[in-house]
Amino acid sequence: MEYLKMLKHTMETLVDVHKRLLDLVREKQHILIKGDTNDLQNMVNRESLFVVEIQKLEKKRNLLVQEFLEQKGVKGSSFPLEEIIKMEDDTDTNATIIIIAKQLRILIQEITQINESNQQLILTSLSYVQYSMGMLVLKEPAIGYGPNAVNRYSNLLDAKV
Repeated sequence: MEYLKMLKHTMETLVDVHKRLLDLVREKQHILIKGDTNDLQNMVNRESLFVVEIQKLEKKRNLLVQEFLEQKGVKGSSFPLEEIIKMEDDTDTNATIIIIAKQLRILIQEITQINESNQQLILTSLSYVQYSMGMLVLKEPAIGYGPNAVNRYSNLLDAKV
C-alpha cells in the first residue's frame, strides 16, 4: 500500500511539472509569433530543465511500479496502470491514481498539440528566411564541362598578343 501512495505522490508531482511545462510551451508559442530569438533561447533552456525533471520523475515512477510488482510476486516489466491498481484493495488511492493518470494524459496531449503548432510556426519562419535569402543573394550561373558550359573568364593563353 505504501508503494501506491508513493506512486500517487510521484504522479501528482508529474502532473504539476507538466502543468508548468504547458504554461511554458504556451508562452513559447507567443515568443515564436513575436520572433524574439533571445527570449526563445531562454525558453528552450527552461524547457530542457523541465524535461530533465520529468525524466527523473518517470524513473522514480517506474522504480516504484517495479518494487510494487516484486512485492506482489508478479513477474514482468510493464503492466497497464489499471492492472496494477487492481492488485491493491485501497479504493480511495486507486481512484485518485486513475484521476491523476487521466489528468496527465490530457496534459501530455495539450503539450503535444501546442508543440506541433510551434513546429509549424518554426517551419514557416524558416521557409520565409530561405525565400528572403534567395531574393537577396544573386544566383551564380552553373559551371561545368559539358557542351552548354559557359567560359566565365578569359584565360591568359586565349588572349591574342
